[in-house]
Amino acid sequence: MAESVFDVAILGAGISGLSFAHHAARAGLRCLLLEEAPSPGGCIHTARTGDGFWFELGAHTLYNSYGALLDIMAACGLLDAIQGRSKAPYRLLVDGEVRSVPSQLALGELFASAWRAFTLRKPGRTVGDYYGRLVGRRNWRRVFSALLAAVPSQPADDFPAEMLFKRRPRRKEFPRTFTLDGGLSTLVERLARQERLTLRTSAGAVALERVPPEFRVSCADGSSALARHLALALPPDRGARLLASVLPATAAALQRVRTTNIDSTGVVMARVDLPFPRLAGLVPLDDVFFSAVSRDVVPDARRRALTFHFRSGLGLDDRLARIARVTGARRDRFAETAEHRTCLPSPALGHTDIVRAIDESIAASRVYVTGNFFGGLAIEDCVLRSAAEAQRLVRESG
Repeated sequence: MAESVFDVAILGAGISGLSFAHHAARAGLRCLLLEEAPSPGGCIHTARTGDGFWFELGAHTLYNSYGALLDIMAACGLLDAIQGRSKAPYRLLVDGEVRSVPSQLALGELFASAWRAFTLRKPGRTVGDYYGRLVGRRNWRRVFSALLAAVPSQPADDFPAEMLFKRRPRRKEFPRTFTLDGGLSTLVERLARQERLTLRTSAGAVALERVPPEFRVSCADGSSALARHLALALPPDRGARLLASVLPATAAALQRVRTTNIDSTGVVMARVDLPFPRLAGLVPLDDVFFSAVSRDVVPDARRRALTFHFRSGLGLDDRLARIARVTGARRDRFAETAEHRTCLPSPALGHTDIVRAIDESIAASRVYVTGNFFGGLAIEDCVLRSAAEAQRLVRESG
């Protein structure tokens, strides 16, 4: 049987691959989107019960500063699905007790250090160095190192400071923080149904080869396809393996990107079975998990849900036991449980040199690389990188 020929094959159907496909398809290109998992989404993963209750196992929140993402949502007719989040506090877990953040701070040190916010600059500094100077070293070691580790679900002390938080213009016609009706996977599902897009799940790429003037992509399900252009939206180690024989310089650069796996575990309980204060999130000062994020910000009359983001290496039974212990709930009262593994980058100083090497190696190659390891880990960073690479594709395919 003759192989289908597409304008572009996109490997990986997380938000990076989906947003790349969105821009390419709207430019009139025929797109093949290949995903190794049974469903698209990657770092966006909404778990849903049989009666429609939902909770997040991956990304939890969108912001009105995500202008590029909001533009995509508008193009997909999703703005009416925006649902604001109610306010709830973030708390610390200290020696098994839920405490407020201020209760653990050395306030004198904090006030004595805060003036540096007016003079200190992020470039060339790590997160630990930059924020440690702003809040004081004791406060950093005691509290803020754990708080900032909760953002990327991994120790963030050695991250480049300029990658973790960014100032972006806010679209004040939308809630400052929000989700979507049915959870964030609503966005994934809408993007996966675009015109001129063919999505194949459980069909991750296992091999690439040049068949001039196309690329041949061989998939785990035994299928193959030809494409004039190739886009990778994969964890860097998988991208490096695939590109080793096609673009060895790109593969070598991708191998330099450090990554870590996060095991997220969510539980649903009846409200009466969860003797735990209402909160938006819980951050332990020292534990086997980095954070617990609550569905309390989108209240349900009967149920509550919590998702714990664990260090890798802990089995499901141990994770559930830890959740029960932290929350004070009985494990036999967990009405639903779900888990999801996510691969995240762990950038360090010098990461911009890796990005530069990737970009230089793919110039004029008809290969495009996107993901969460370029400008930053936020969804908006992924969307912006994908938009820039898709624009390059449109120029080079014209």
